[in-house]
Amino acid sequence: MVNYGLEELNLQRIYAHCLSRNPLSGKVLAKIGMTHEGTLRQHILKWNEFEDIDLYGVLRSEHRLGDR
Repeated sequence: MVNYGLEELNLQRIYAHCLSRNPLSGKVLAKIGMTHEGTLRQHILKWNEFEDIDLYGVLRSEHRLGDR
């Protein structure tokens, strides 16, 4: 999917986010070539509690260098 977005749709950047308390989701995003770009603290309200969100992204130029 990342290949399709960057190569076929000619997108400059693809990004995703996951809950910080779910490190396995972050590992999946890193495995497909995304880089951890930061954490938004208490960014969303979920089940009456504020949750931190980890942001991941990949640029077209980074993707080509990695040849994924």
